[in-house]
Amino acid sequence: MNKKISIKNVITFYAKEKMPLYYLTVIFSAIYGILSVIPYYLIWQIARELIINGTSADKNKIVSYAIYIFISQIIGIIVSFSGLMASHLLAFRIEKNIRHNAINHLLSLPIGYFENEDTGRIRRMIDDNASKTHTFIAHMFPDIASSTVIPILFIIMILSVDYRLGLLCIAGVIIGMANMFSLMGPKTKELMGEYMQSSENLSINGVEFIRGIPVVKVFNQSVESFQRFYASIMDYDEKAKFFVNFCKKPMIFYTLSLFMPTILLGPLTMILIRHSSSPLELLSKSILYILMSMLLHSVLMKLATVSEAKNMFFISIEKLNDIFENKQMPNMNIEKTNQEGISFENVSFTYMGKETPAINDISFNFKKNKTYALVGASGSGKSTLLELIGRFYDIDKGSIKIDGQDIRSIDEDILLSKLAIVFQESKLLKRTLRENITMGKNYSDDEILNAIKLSGCEDILSNMKNGLDTMIGEQGTYVSGGEAQRISIARAFLRNPDILLLDEATAYADPENEHKISESIEKLKQGKTCIMIAHRLNSITNVDKILIMQHGKLIDSGNHEELMQNSPYYRQLYENYSRSIKWRVANA
Repeated sequence: MNKKISIKNVITFYAKEKMPLYYLTVIFSAIYGILSVIPYYLIWQIARELIINGTSADKNKIVSYAIYIFISQIIGIIVSFSGLMASHLLAFRIEKNIRHNAINHLLSLPIGYFENEDTGRIRRMIDDNASKTHTFIAHMFPDIASSTVIPILFIIMILSVDYRLGLLCIAGVIIGMANMFSLMGPKTKELMGEYMQSSENLSINGVEFIRGIPVVKVFNQSVESFQRFYASIMDYDEKAKFFVNFCKKPMIFYTLSLFMPTILLGPLTMILIRHSSSPLELLSKSILYILMSMLLHSVLMKLATVSEAKNMFFISIEKLNDIFENKQMPNMNIEKTNQEGISFENVSFTYMGKETPAINDISFNFKKNKTYALVGASGSGKSTLLELIGRFYDIDKGSIKIDGQDIRSIDEDILLSKLAIVFQESKLLKRTLRENITMGKNYSDDEILNAIKLSGCEDILSNMKNGLDTMIGEQGTYVSGGEAQRISIARAFLRNPDILLLDEATAYADPENEHKISESIEKLKQGKTCIMIAHRLNSITNVDKILIMQHGKLIDSGNHEELMQNSPYYRQLYENYSRSIKWRVANA
């Protein structure tokens, strides 16, 4: 949504087909505003009749006025209900389309976006801000039309009845509106945005703190030890106090100015009555002004609430726009070559917000159906290289091709169908074992059971009360980290991809699970291009080629024997690793 943000633009963008509801809401709300004034005017007519004529007042006229009041109230209820119905239907459609558009946009973003963003924050950004737009459109938007009509009618009426009393009331309105407009300015919006952001940060860091309570208790720490949470509390305290203090004086003057006409009407009326030729008429007029001032007070207080809600509405839309401003992955039409395997051609990539390239001018050909290992210190770019093959991010320079076709010209679903990625730490959904293995695809039970057998997950299945349909994470059904890894390998067997990417798949497994995972991977690698990240160097001595990475660059490659002979860096890594696995606690 690139247009200047306004209520109409938001509605046009998210619910163009429902624009008639927008106009109906405005019309019904404006009519309701007119009908809201009628009872006050008729009550004044009744009071005027009684004050001027006393016991000889026309009873039929008074009864007629009472009937008109009743009718206007009934019509007002119907019109108000119709306006609220239209605004709610419009709000629900906008809220639905915001969620729908946001989810569709997220699905088109690079996978790497979700590694850098807190998923809880994304969920709250969509849910909370969509809900705030609903609250404003459904409940506050109708008040804008009705609360705009009433002051206009008020000004026309009070000036036409008695301009002297009218000017007093208008003075209060002008002072009140001036203070209210000061609360609707860009500075208020800026401060409200900062306050809402600090509130969001407090929520995120609060959840993190609650999750870390066991650590706090074990080490007898205080809240100050959780620096981010403590800092977010202090920031929220500062922003909340500053925002309240900024709004305090204008709000006090605004409220006082609304009471001013009611307070001063009595003394002014007493002064004018002394010099009036029709004191009873003037007294009856003062009653009208007191009644209208009471109505205006409630209407302008409602406008103040609406102005605050309007600022929150615009801030919510801006926050949603932050999601839509993240660039989608473009599909490019790039000519295909006849080369097989995976080829990197002068590839460079830098993470957003970083200056140092994570991958720096790498060129290499991964031949089809061969096994490769990536070796290097933490931060050397090994995981990033695997992620670029999966197009978690788009590269800055060069090209990555699979079987001669640039991955940027391959449909995302087709690209991911060619790959199976097993990360260091696999995550399972709170769904059935079947759903965790199939991941929404349709497979027969025989295919699933065969994948379970090949991945060594038969013991996991045998412990499931309801077999494949056992819900993981409920009623005491949980799996260890190593078992989760084996389930993720079962997914890979089921998909039977051309390319296998392994990011230290046994890093967090216990010895028993590590052995089963290693056996499964050996089976899974057969007939596939396999690229693995390895820290346990004794596990890669038989791979076809080892690639050594340092500071984002490929500094050497070869098989184990070649590197031991020709690469001092690799030889040092291997010797250090060999010494580490022989380390034992010395006898006391």
